[in-house]
Amino acid sequence: MKRVGLLLATAGIIAAAWTFMASVSPLSAQSAEEGPTVQGTRFENAWPDSVTVTSLVGGAEDVESATFLYAVLPEGALTREPAEVASGDVTRVTAVFPTRDPMLWIPAGADFEWHWEFVFADGEKFETVPQIWRYEDPRFEWQSLKEGPLEVAWYDDRGVAQTMLDEGIDALEEISPFLGLEELIPIKVYVWANTEDARQVERIQSERFEESVITGGTRVLADLVHIYTPSRWVIRHELTHVLTKLAGEGPYGDLPAWLDEGMATLAEGDWLERRGGALQYAINNDIVLSLRSMESPSNRPGFVDIFYGQSAAVVLYLLTEYGNERMNDLFRAFKEGSSVDDALLEVYGLDRDGLDNAWRDSVGLGPREQEEDRSTTIEDEVISGPEVAGEDQSEQAGEAEPERAEESEPEATGEEQQESQQEGAQAIEAGEDEQAESETATSRSEDEIADRVAEIERRQDERRPRPVFEVAGPFPWEWPLIGIAGGLVILSGLLLVRVLTARN
Repeated sequence: MKRVGLLLATAGIIAAAWTFMASVSPLSAQSAEEGPTVQGTRFENAWPDSVTVTSLVGGAEDVESATFLYAVLPEGALTREPAEVASGDVTRVTAVFPTRDPMLWIPAGADFEWHWEFVFADGEKFETVPQIWRYEDPRFEWQSLKEGPLEVAWYDDRGVAQTMLDEGIDALEEISPFLGLEELIPIKVYVWANTEDARQVERIQSERFEESVITGGTRVLADLVHIYTPSRWVIRHELTHVLTKLAGEGPYGDLPAWLDEGMATLAEGDWLERRGGALQYAINNDIVLSLRSMESPSNRPGFVDIFYGQSAAVVLYLLTEYGNERMNDLFRAFKEGSSVDDALLEVYGLDRDGLDNAWRDSVGLGPREQEEDRSTTIEDEVISGPEVAGEDQSEQAGEAEPERAEESEPEATGEEQQESQQEGAQAIEAGEDEQAESETATSRSEDEIADRVAEIERRQDERRPRPVFEVAGPFPWEWPLIGIAGGLVILSGLLLVRVLTARN
């Protein structure tokens, strides 16, 4: 009896304690102050166009609307997608976000941070704890190898993936000292077996560009590289782009392409075997590109190898003549926001033209003739008009607007026109003849010119340098092996028919 009494007394004390706690912080249901809780989330990948995310949420009975918020790591902006809210015993919220939209492209292999924002009927807002999800190409079963800061994801051949990992680690260790990097961020490399498997993976920026060249790989994010044709030099090239971005991309834009691509091409190791012939031909015929024209990559047929070879040669010249420390200083200057000329002058005492001529001298070429700096000048395209005006009218028009005539061609009407001469400047990318044909043009208003400048600047901002590679040729014994295999199949079929006939 004493034991029963003791148990009853203990139960009474516990019940009293629970009653007191319940009066302070009720446990029956989650309050709006505590916020809804995500009990489970499912991502449905509608490759390659979109992803549908659905969460079951507790404590969301009074939720009036929901929004899915996400940002691609490590540098993406926060994006909002409205969600559908289905109330019930457990509230279900669903949102769909695009993955291949030109303005909201999410590359395969990207990690992004996401959370929900709920708005209650009284206007109060609540955001859930952020979580991380990785978006992958769902057509394949991905596995990964890791070493140091590098992770290589693969699905086809472990041996190829191991080679990519080994070469990648070597490239990171070799190139980091040139850029002054001591600590690296975690880097991901996704390896597709071939370009056919990589269809719909890469962001399409230019149909004309995609028709003329095929990329072996590309850096798609600050910490993410895609490899479409696995090879030693492709992985080294693309990982170097991760390092150059980390070391030198400043607040006002990208590195000049000759520096970015030059360092990445040097990292390939065997770049002279593939680019050296085109570069030597350009040197022998003095059709090398000017440094000013190499602020962005050249995709002109015949000049691609010259561009990459010359970029590597210029960077190699700087490293050979001035050493690694100066190169570290150059990337640091770009990181701090210096312009190309300011950074070069600060570190080497040479502007672009000075460096251009110094490199030309190192390969046995004379100095380049001084040409007008067109790097920040926007030239209107020429619109032809009727050739009916006389010389007197042309002179009158030229005197009326002397300042404007320097910026654009004068107006040409049925009764008034000026014959203008365009003196040909030396071709920026070499090999082009001087332009000396007279053309008449219609001048544009200042608003039109401003709009054109803004459009060109927008297009330049969207451009991102990336390497261009040729498709490897077929295996030499490919067709004989296919023929032998086909003959064996036919022979097997005939033997099977003979056996079945004999049995009948």
